[in-house]
Amino acid sequence: MISMTAPRRTVFFLCVILTAAITLLLSSLPAHAGDAQPPAAAESPSTDGPLPVIYVSASNESRESAESYADSLRKHGLDVHGFMTWEPDDPTTSPYVTVKGNSARLATYVDKLKEETGHDKFDVVTWSQGGLVTRYWLKDFGGADFVRKAVILSGMIKGSPHHADALRKGQCPPPNARLYVPKELLKSPSDTCLEMSSEGESIRALNTPSEALPGIKYYAITTKQEINAAPYDINLMDGPGDYTNIITQDLCPNDIVGHGGLTKLPSMQALVSNLLKDDNPTMPCMAPNSPDGLPTLREIIPLLTSAPSLG
Repeated sequence: MISMTAPRRTVFFLCVILTAAITLLLSSLPAHAGDAQPPAAAESPSTDGPLPVIYVSASNESRESAESYADSLRKHGLDVHGFMTWEPDDPTTSPYVTVKGNSARLATYVDKLKEETGHDKFDVVTWSQGGLVTRYWLKDFGGADFVRKAVILSGMIKGSPHHADALRKGQCPPPNARLYVPKELLKSPSDTCLEMSSEGESIRALNTPSEALPGIKYYAITTKQEINAAPYDINLMDGPGDYTNIITQDLCPNDIVGHGGLTKLPSMQALVSNLLKDDNPTMPCMAPNSPDGLPTLREIIPLLTSAPSLG
């Protein structure tokens, strides 16, 4: 048998890694929900051990997608209750119209959930624009009194450079977003733009004097392959507070995790479950580590260093 030369071995291994990357990228695409399992009943109002979990959906995430994610966490033994940021039957809840308006709705939802579960403390998981909906609720609508842990998946802690850019250009909401706003609710700039802009007063107030509120343990999770809530570091926390920043490539350098993969990939679902149950920041990697001397995908894939284009 003829042995492979060193250059051929390198090319062969990189081909294996890239093939795995393509497979993982495809698995990051949104998936439809299967039949959801009913949440487990809360056994005790104690704040020791697992608490009921509130999943605050992303901006235009469908109910099927949100329920699919909630169901994936239920399969890890968690009691998950979903809050839909956008109710398509109610145009006033559109993520292109308001952020804080949905934070106020979240406060009402949690009041009802306290009665239903007998708990007055919850853990929260949220994704994308849902991160801002959640954090405005925590600070401006009394939510901080009811939360033990907050797991925020690419939640734009620093606000959105994309919306800041759109405001500078006088195009906020952008033309493609205007299609989702009824004429009677359309204005420029929209409340959403003002409440999301990384350069706006709303985000400055939200993050002053600190991004992390006292009494809550935060996990801010993102991916270096982020192209929606980008650049990736807007999703990380700074300053005082009880928080842990997690970049998925630091745990699994050869795994491709896109914006959609933060909730869709089983490895990410396991990470969130580990954090909620044990504060354990580990995830099962889907791609093998690179041998010594060979690059990882973390090193190969270029970072998006500016806000996504308006198109």
